[in-house]
Amino acid sequence: MVFLIALSIFLATILAAVALYWWVETRRESLPRRFKDMVDEESGAPIAGVFGTTRKRLNALRERFSAKPPAATELVERLSGKELKGARLRLNEAGIRGAGAYSTYLAVQWGSPIVFVLFAFAYAKRAGLSNPSIVLLLLMAVIAGYILPDLWLRRSIRKRQEEITDSLPDGLDLLVVCVEAGLGLNASFLKITEEFKLASPALSEEFDIVNREMVAGKPRQEALRALSERTGVEDVKSLVAMLVQTEKLGTSLAQSLRIHSDSLRTRRRQGAEEAAAKTTIKLVFPLVFLMFPALFIVILGPGVIQVLKILVPVVPK
Repeated sequence: MVFLIALSIFLATILAAVALYWWVETRRESLPRRFKDMVDEESGAPIAGVFGTTRKRLNALRERFSAKPPAATELVERLSGKELKGARLRLNEAGIRGAGAYSTYLAVQWGSPIVFVLFAFAYAKRAGLSNPSIVLLLLMAVIAGYILPDLWLRRSIRKRQEEITDSLPDGLDLLVVCVEAGLGLNASFLKITEEFKLASPALSEEFDIVNREMVAGKPRQEALRALSERTGVEDVKSLVAMLVQTEKLGTSLAQSLRIHSDSLRTRRRQGAEEAAAKTTIKLVFPLVFLMFPALFIVILGPGVIQVLKILVPVVPK
């Protein structure tokens, strides 16, 4: 019974931590979303202060509630389409592509709770747990089986985006060298694909896809915009916007790439400095809860034992 209580507390703590992590990730706002909240969609002018943002959100809520409610079939189709598009976009961001990627992910997401429930039920019967304990264990198994695939996908997306963000300045340096040497943008992308196969497979794959799309006849601007949507990285989105703007205005591509590469490298250095400044605060919790108690026991333990020997009289047998 004590083991079951400890196991329940442990699983509840893990689920609470996962729920808090998921809530923080969903509440995190990206730069384009904040920019969209501060700019009027009709005129393109910036909205003044917090009151403008609040007014924009109130207008959106007013339009949403004043609109005519859709029919049931239309609502189901709309929701299923949004879910399908969002899941496929997340799979693309994680680098999981293929004809059966979405169906496989959906099967894993809905099949893992069943597998977890079967294993939990087999363990409960073998351990001889009571009925309320079995119900609680099965409930936790269902929740864990449904959440774990989503957590794995989020972790894969974050890892791939971090890899692209870290290697993008080096890729831009190579792109600047290729453009200044006289190569075209397509040939420069092909060179990045060849050179970054070992250093950054994610960046090499993304530029390879862009190059293949342009060779297949897709316009360059559409291929670049598809790259920004497929990766979901802010630095890639700013690079795509710069390339599209440079192509429209006819400015020097090498100079624009050099300036953009310097800004990305500066941003990466600032991110490293910020992460280094946070380490002192993050080390407080391991020191207080893990190292200090063990240190106190090692230092004060022998003294406490000697004091107890002196103060507590020994009762003869």
